[in-house]
Amino acid sequence: LGLSQLNPSWFVLFTYNGFGTLVILICAVWCIDFLWLSWLFIAGEKDAAKNWWWKNNLRRMDEKRQKSEESPEGMELASDVTTPNENDDTNAKSTELDQGRRSAKIRAVLILLTYLWWTTWSLAAHIDLDLLVAGYNPHTLELSIPLPRLPPQCDGYRLAVATDLHAGALSGRKETEWMVQHLNSLNPDAIALAGDVGDEHVDDVLRKKLEPLAQLNAPDGVYYSFGNHENMNGIQDFRKLFRTESPFKETIVTLENEHAIITPSGSGEDCRIAMVGMADWSGHDSKPYSGQVAPDFQKAIRSTPGPNGATVESDTPVSPSLPMIMLQHEPANMKNAAKDGVGLQLSGHTHGGQLWPQHILLTSFDAISGLHAFDVGSKDGPSYLFVSEGVVGWGPRLRFLCKTDIALLTLRNPEAMAAEGLTADTHMTVSTFGMYLSLVLIPLGLLAFLIPAICWTKKRVQDRRSRKSEDDVASKGTEKTIEADHAIPSV
Repeated sequence: LGLSQLNPSWFVLFTYNGFGTLVILICAVWCIDFLWLSWLFIAGEKDAAKNWWWKNNLRRMDEKRQKSEESPEGMELASDVTTPNENDDTNAKSTELDQGRRSAKIRAVLILLTYLWWTTWSLAAHIDLDLLVAGYNPHTLELSIPLPRLPPQCDGYRLAVATDLHAGALSGRKETEWMVQHLNSLNPDAIALAGDVGDEHVDDVLRKKLEPLAQLNAPDGVYYSFGNHENMNGIQDFRKLFRTESPFKETIVTLENEHAIITPSGSGEDCRIAMVGMADWSGHDSKPYSGQVAPDFQKAIRSTPGPNGATVESDTPVSPSLPMIMLQHEPANMKNAAKDGVGLQLSGHTHGGQLWPQHILLTSFDAISGLHAFDVGSKDGPSYLFVSEGVVGWGPRLRFLCKTDIALLTLRNPEAMAAEGLTADTHMTVSTFGMYLSLVLIPLGLLAFLIPAICWTKKRVQDRRSRKSEDDVASKGTEKTIEADHAIPSV
C-alpha cells in the first residue's frame, strides 16, 4: 500500500497510523486498569480491588449457574413471594451496581484521555510541519567520542551518522531530501549511513525516492552499509543500485564485508581512519534471505570495494594501529568487535523501540539507543557503540518514549579529551529507560491478568466436578429406584 507513490498520501498515513493507534488504545486500557488496581490496593481497598479484579466475576458465574439449575416452575413461584432478605440483597446489588458504573465511567474517561495524550505525543511530538505529517522532524545529537588510537592530527574529526530512512510506503522523496539537507548542513568531514535506507523492492519509484542521496556532500566521502530491510527486499538489486548505477556509485562508497581508508584532506599519512562496513547481522540466521551473506570481519579488513561493483581482496589486513570504525546495522556482537580492535561501532535497527511498550522486544541487543562504552581490557581503552534511533522508522509513523535522530559525532583523541577534563556522554536515554520500564510493568501486567484467569479456570473445573458428582448421585438414585421397582413381587 503506497509503494507506487513518490510521497505517502494522507490515505496511506491514515491507514497505517490508524492501526498504530489501535495498539495505543489497547495499551491505554491495560495501563489504566493496572494503575486502577494498584491504586485500590495502595488506598487500602483490598476487598474492593479483589471484587473488581476477579471475585465479582466468580460471583456472577455462581449466580448464573444457580439460575440455570432452578426449574421454571420454582422460579415462577419464587417471583410471587419477596422476603426481607431478598429486598436487602436487591438493595446491596443495586448499590454495588451503581458503584461499578461510577468506577467504569471514571476509568473510561481516564482511558480516553490517556489514549488521546499518548496518540498526540506519538504522532505530533516530532512532526515537521513543513512536511505535513509526511515525516518526522528528527533532532540532531551532538556527541564527542574518544576514539581509541585516533592520532592527535585527527582530533576533532566530524562524522555525521544517519540510519533507518526506510524509503518505502511511509517514507518518500521528501524524507530523503530532508535527511540530505540536514546532514549536509552539519558540515561534516564524512557521512555514514548505517543501513535500512531502502524498504521496498528496487524499481523506478524507489530510485526517485533515493535520488537525493547523490547530493550528500562531505570532503572525505559518504559510506554506506546495508541493513536487514535491504536484504528482505532483494539485496542483489540493492547491490547493483548502489555499486553500479549512477548517480549513486559516484557519490556513495558501499561497504559489505569491506573497508575503506579515510585520509582527511591535507593531513597526509599522519591521520588515517579505517571505515569497515559489515554485512547485516541477520545473515547469521539459519534461513537467510536470497543472496544475503553473513557478516565476516576477517574478510572485511582484507577487502576493499573495486571497480564496477567488484570486491578486491588482499592478504594484508587493516593495520591494527589505525583507529577503526565499523558500520553494523544491528547493535550486536559489540564485545567481540571491541576485542578485534573496533573503537566505534555505528548501528541503528532498533528505532529506540519506536512505540512503547514494544521496547521489551529489544533486550537481546547490546543497546537500543545512545552511546555505550565496552571495556574489554584493551590497552587502548574502552570501545564505544553508538545506536541511532533512526530518521523515520518502520510501520506506523508513531513514536513514544523515543525520538528520531541524526547525529554529529566529534571524534577525539582520548588523551586530548582527558586533558580537557571531558568524558564520553553515556547517560541513559529515554528509550533505554522505556526498555527497563517495560521489563518491570509487562510481567506485572501479565501477572494481574493470569491471577483472575487461574481463578476462573479453577472455578470452572470445580463447577464441572460438582455437577458431575451431582449427576453421578442422581444416576445412582435412579438406578436404585429401578432396582426397587423390579424387586416388587407381582400379584
